[in-house]
Amino acid sequence: MLSGIGPREELKRHKIEPHPEVDGSGVGTNLQDRYEITVTTKLKKKFSLLKGLTYSPVKSDPHYFDWQTKRWLRGIYATNGTLLGIIRRSSPQQQDPDLYIFGGTGYFGGYEPGYSQQLQENLTHEKNTFNWQILKGHTHNRAGYVRLASADPRDVPDINFCYFDDAADADPKWQEDLQAVVEGIQFVRRLNNNPLIRGYIEEMWIPGTELRFRPDEMNQDFSADAATLSEAVKRVAWGHHAAGTCRIGKPGDGSVVDSEFHVHGTKNLRIVDASVFPKIPGLFIVSAIYMIAEKATDVLLAAAKSR
Repeated sequence: MLSGIGPREELKRHKIEPHPEVDGSGVGTNLQDRYEITVTTKLKKKFSLLKGLTYSPVKSDPHYFDWQTKRWLRGIYATNGTLLGIIRRSSPQQQDPDLYIFGGTGYFGGYEPGYSQQLQENLTHEKNTFNWQILKGHTHNRAGYVRLASADPRDVPDINFCYFDDAADADPKWQEDLQAVVEGIQFVRRLNNNPLIRGYIEEMWIPGTELRFRPDEMNQDFSADAATLSEAVKRVAWGHHAAGTCRIGKPGDGSVVDSEFHVHGTKNLRIVDASVFPKIPGLFIVSAIYMIAEKATDVLLAAAKSR
């Protein structure tokens, strides 16, 4: 947009001259993301596997010693911290599994300034919290956008993902996404309510809200809580898989790049990143990004050889 390729009215609003031969009307539209939320469980006892863990390179930390001497072979520091993951459908009507629910030790309330320090302090000193992270894939939210705040490249752009009912006009299925996230929370509650687990739990809660449940409150009749959970999800859900703002497609249909990643109307300008996806893929996007990078490599090498 700063270079003159974008929606013409948007550029003119910031006194940027649009490129005369390039239709950039699709640039910055179609912004999509996942929905994520966490459910944290405080246990009555500390995790024995975290004993001695300090997150410091000292010999008194047996986990650091394992990592230093055996590297990738064993030890907590050789893992990504996730103990288990569950893939499931939020409802029988889903064609593909749309929930990925994964858990690990420590407190994590979402990506915010200082979150990593908070996680480190919890794992080092508390050692009795378990965090379930709920990811809703195959979302319907495609009404998001990126716009310029000004013509100054140092200014943060105006980014709006249009979550849930923010996109009600453009996204009639937003309620399905919301219900799916709520079902993910209810699934975790049912897990924690299992008699084999419930006795170890002191409390569970949704970070960023006042919703807290003691073991005696984690009964099987959750229907009465659905509306409260829905409001909580709308208030605290986040995502970090932004995609789609320069989507691939045919000229004139609102797309930005062609099948060889050329920006429509240009010769030597290509885009190869998550912005080219017309629809956000799968549950996680990194492998799909690797695939388009491989494809782009083949396209660029073929173009170079044909000159």
